[in-house]
Amino acid sequence: MRKTLIVFLALALVCACGAAVCTHAVAAPREDVTFDEHVFAGDPAAAAGLQVQLQAALRQNLFWDSTMRFSGRDYTADTAFRFSPVAVSREQPRQYSGVEVDTRVNVWTGSDTNPFGYGRAYQEILDTLEPGQTGTKVIRVADYYDEYPLWFSVDLPNLFITTLDSWDDHDAYATDAERDAMHALRDFFRIPVLPDEYVELQIDKDMDGSSSSYGVSSVQQGDRYWPSSECVVTESACYFRLSNRTANGKLVDMSRIPGGYGVYMLPYGPLAPDSEASAFYGGNENEVYTDRLACFFPVDPETRIEHLALTPDKTRLLLHTVENNIYYVTLIDCKTGEVLQKLAVSDFEPEDDYVNITETEDFVCIQQTQGRICVLTQDADGLYQIALRSDYLPDDLYSPVYATVRAMAFDGKRLAIVNNDETVLANDDNRTKSYLAGTTEALITLDGAYFDNCGFTLTVFDQTGVAYSGAYVSSLESANYLTGGTLNMDHLVLPYSIALSWKNDAA
Repeated sequence: MRKTLIVFLALALVCACGAAVCTHAVAAPREDVTFDEHVFAGDPAAAAGLQVQLQAALRQNLFWDSTMRFSGRDYTADTAFRFSPVAVSREQPRQYSGVEVDTRVNVWTGSDTNPFGYGRAYQEILDTLEPGQTGTKVIRVADYYDEYPLWFSVDLPNLFITTLDSWDDHDAYATDAERDAMHALRDFFRIPVLPDEYVELQIDKDMDGSSSSYGVSSVQQGDRYWPSSECVVTESACYFRLSNRTANGKLVDMSRIPGGYGVYMLPYGPLAPDSEASAFYGGNENEVYTDRLACFFPVDPETRIEHLALTPDKTRLLLHTVENNIYYVTLIDCKTGEVLQKLAVSDFEPEDDYVNITETEDFVCIQQTQGRICVLTQDADGLYQIALRSDYLPDDLYSPVYATVRAMAFDGKRLAIVNNDETVLANDDNRTKSYLAGTTEALITLDGAYFDNCGFTLTVFDQTGVAYSGAYVSSLESANYLTGGTLNMDHLVLPYSIALSWKNDAA
């Protein structure tokens, strides 16, 4: 009786936040949450010993914490309900983006020599317009730039530097150290513009003859290059790599970069005590050491870099590459650049246009597009070994690894992957569609909306392939099912987190 009273009072308090929220909270089960099983393939017994922990929430006040345990072909589910009168936000660990690089050619300035913008090209369009008119022009980028004008952002512990749209503005507000860092990065990464890259410029002319707005867009002509970056951060350096391929898969000339193509290193550390910035920040900030910026680990331009990561102890790099249709993982010492191991993981066919990589403290999971999943673990010496390699038919799986809320667990023989399911929703019952075995009882009926539901899909891999694939529909979805009306995210019970583990004694 006391527990019932507490739950009632919690829901009553939520009523004060809005009638719609209260209605859906009352409709939701409290602690008697159930999960309806849908078997897609294989035997549920393959999940024996698995424990799944899910958390769903309404706003940030009502929480349902469920634990599911798989034993043989059976499973049990226990749910604890809790209410917080104060919104509980989920704390995320601080993630540093390191060095981000992009082309910045969409800004107009009045100076042709400004590193950003098509000043001359925009002015040429503007000169042809009458006040109040809008003009467009397709131009070849190489007619205005010999090398790409690159934009940099540096996000490291106690350090953030970015190039503003207008370099003149950045000069006005930046410290000497920040200006020097940006100049050093631009001078280091010199990449010739593609001869066949085109963009369309657009500009409006005000009644006084000046420009009121301007922009740039891509066109279906020629090729294009985005210098997308990927970074990892240690306590003393940022390691990063840039893409060296165009949108059409051609190689970009990186010979003007000192050391060429590869993995680059930008060291950082405390500001000099007598520096301008140190006095301004009170000595609590870091700076980048651009004089030590270098190509840390050169890579053959023909080699396709798929991913850059750190080992859990952050002392070694893990470089994922494709060479001659073989997928490799190379272990590199962060201090010396020495190759400690180069492991051939699997064949990599041209149809494998991308991979999905998940890193945990205990293992690395690599999933290839064409139906192969590999798990790597470390031995006592820190070297990697293939612990599981499993082939499967992608069409036979139901959403095995792609979801907003997702987790993995590996027991040495079995890899389990859980995801929340994304359901497609529509008000018209004839158009309503669920990816969960054709069911419609757990749908939120909002036109054209995509919401993550409170259940999950489960896939278990072993050496034979997919040992089990199924879905578990949560009864919490009943709070979200409407025959009409309007909802927003604040009115929905949504997944908050999901985790899983193997209990080997039950396996």
